[in-house]
Amino acid sequence: RRFDIRNMGDEAAYAVATSVPELNVTSAVLSAASRHIGESCKEANAAYVSCKKASGGNPTPCMVQGAAVTSCTRNFFLAMKEQCGEVFEAHWKCLDTSNQEYRKCRKTQGTYDECVFDKMGLNGSFQTYDTTRSDTSYRD
Repeated sequence: RRFDIRNMGDEAAYAVATSVPELNVTSAVLSAASRHIGESCKEANAAYVSCKKASGGNPTPCMVQGAAVTSCTRNFFLAMKEQCGEVFEAHWKCLDTSNQEYRKCRKTQGTYDECVFDKMGLNGSFQTYDTTRSDTSYRD
């Protein structure tokens, strides 16, 4: 069952939470972009996590921070589509048809990463468990 804050009686929280349109993307799209979203939206994500921790895990007081995370992610996707749309599409489609196994999509990942580094000004500082910017072995 989906969590619905309207049932919490906090109309203000609901208004904030719905002020930013939800992202309509698949898990393959989110997975493909996650590393770069993590770097691009690091501050918004940290503010949300900090707020939620301070409220004992209750997300209601953190709706402004949550909306900022969604807005940042939406802005990332808009910029990425403009700057690296074709290589990103090739990468997420590879993940989508490869059961999201990155090892099968290293070639498209390398091309996509380089585009994001070069055209979007990100540096790969948000490391995943298996890649860093200095580690180019995943491109082989």
